[in-house]
Amino acid sequence: MRTSSLSFDHLSAYIRELPLIDCHEHMSSRERIGDVLQFFCSGYYAHDLTSAAGEVATGRILDASLPLDDRCDEFLHAWRATRFTGYGIAVRYAMQRLFGIEEPTRANLKDAQERLPDYAEPDAFDRILEEAGIVVRISDCWPPPAGLIDGSWEPLPRQRLALSLPFLHAIRTRGDLAPLETACRATVTCLDEWLDLCRRYIEAGRDRGAVCLKDQSAYDRSITYRMPTRADAEAVFNRILADPRYHAEYDPDANALSDFLMHALMRIAREADLPVQLHTGHMAGIRNDVAKANAAGLRSLIEVHRDVRFDLFHANWPYSSDALFLAKNYPNVTLDFCWTHIVDPVYARSMLVQAVSAVPHTKIHGFGSDVGGGLPHIAWAHAALAREVIACALSDLVEMGHVTLSEAKEIARAWCFDNPNAFFGLGLTGSGE
Repeated sequence: MRTSSLSFDHLSAYIRELPLIDCHEHMSSRERIGDVLQFFCSGYYAHDLTSAAGEVATGRILDASLPLDDRCDEFLHAWRATRFTGYGIAVRYAMQRLFGIEEPTRANLKDAQERLPDYAEPDAFDRILEEAGIVVRISDCWPPPAGLIDGSWEPLPRQRLALSLPFLHAIRTRGDLAPLETACRATVTCLDEWLDLCRRYIEAGRDRGAVCLKDQSAYDRSITYRMPTRADAEAVFNRILADPRYHAEYDPDANALSDFLMHALMRIAREADLPVQLHTGHMAGIRNDVAKANAAGLRSLIEVHRDVRFDLFHANWPYSSDALFLAKNYPNVTLDFCWTHIVDPVYARSMLVQAVSAVPHTKIHGFGSDVGGGLPHIAWAHAALAREVIACALSDLVEMGHVTLSEAKEIARAWCFDNPNAFFGLGLTGSGE
């Protein structure tokens, strides 16, 4: 992505050299992917393939038990329909970077199959992230609770942990308590004891370097959290305790126990001085109900917990105006553009331009790859695209006279590095070390 603005090339060159903080990713291990179509089409791009070609065709494209020759034509047909999406652009960048492929063909895909990098090798995995200029990765990688409690879990290089919250409040059965009970070597007999275990888990994570909490409950329920009474929540919890066969109804619009626990977890976040990352907007996969994920539903949670710092994800795609309102209206809200640049780079560019005129620029976090598994090449591609999108947005602002070139560079550094470094308390120097 580029623009005809006279300042674009200068800004682009400057932004390419900035240290980059990946505000959100999911890499729990170094992994090798041995099939070229899985290597390029796993992860988010598979969702666009499914949108274009359907589940059955995408399943065949990704089925490594089938001969590559039998799958290439189907992939190439779907590629023609998806190559201009943000996910498709990231795949194109990765193809160019690793194999010099400008346009995939049966022949060059077969050649790439023979030259796939092995990301189970630490040097190969770490090198491509270093080439992306990523100095720190804030990772929601779901370490086992026992590993956090006893200190045996170790992050990958350059990772800082985001502690996942949903398993602490999406309680439906007695079995949902077991992982934390086992980790803490405790048996829960009342709601207060469960809250004590939640606090132990969060404090243990903080003591082992966690820099924030992260909640992605938008996949399962509305992110409008009501304020039920303790009695209503305790009635559900006590029934779960009393009958291991009971399965609590998890109404996506109203759940007294989950809502009560979410507010309790926000109090623990305040006590631990940990910011809270919240999934808003678009969800991975297809056939989702994005209305329940609109950040506008968080207004009450944000209003009540004024001493908790909230980092709202994905620029709330496609509800930009609601996200901008929350960041403008509440001192404890920042906007995080993790994932956004590959979900919709044009949306990201437009919203970044608008954000400068509506929101203090110190409240924007410019990049998060949101990548997991054996796909560090997609994190590299996402970083490259994010730098381009940021350069386009800022050169647009220079072109319209809203900021000067030097001010645009100041904003770029804030978005890429300074803002998340300060917000998450990473303690990095100006060079990213």
